[in-house]
Amino acid sequence: MKTLIESQYFPCLEYFSLLKNRNEVWIETKEHFTKQTYRNRCYILGSDRILPLAIPMIGGNKKIPMDEIKIDYSQKWLNNHWRAIISAYNKSPFFEYYEPYLHKILFTKHDSLLVLNNEILTFCLKILHIDTEIKYTSTYEKDPFNETEDVRSVIHPKSDYIYRAYHTPIPYQQLFGSKFATNLSILDLLSCVGPDADKYL
Repeated sequence: MKTLIESQYFPCLEYFSLLKNRNEVWIETKEHFTKQTYRNRCYILGSDRILPLAIPMIGGNKKIPMDEIKIDYSQKWLNNHWRAIISAYNKSPFFEYYEPYLHKILFTKHDSLLVLNNEILTFCLKILHIDTEIKYTSTYEKDPFNETEDVRSVIHPKSDYIYRAYHTPIPYQQLFGSKFATNLSILDLLSCVGPDADKYL
């Protein structure tokens, strides 16, 4: 059975837990971009709160396919995201190892959100030693065939992971807060535990 899922920006741990336990995953490229989802946002742990990082899109209110939606670089989101990431993880044990690769991916300034997300996904899968076969759709199917596990928009920031069975959090040492913050962006796990990250998924 193949799994169909949307593209996400620095996905949460639940997303990678699902990918890790599937043999074949298809990334949806032809759906319409949807606002206020993980497609263009992620959550990291700052010094005093969980921070949302959202990429502004050109025509985000219009019905534009994911493989056509463009990133709005007229806004200063890129520098703001990078400053937030540095502030959150610069003192973490492993961030320095990933920093140059992350900086290169972000500051290449891909026009397309899908291309940026794909670059991030490829990097993370390699670091996490996840060998799931990743493919990309060429057409949109509202109701895929029965042999397809359709989880598009299931992993959603407004829907708690505890209501699904994809991810069981294992606490790890985070930089801030006395209470463990669950299901953050993969940036948090990589920065805090480094090479052992795959064991927590």
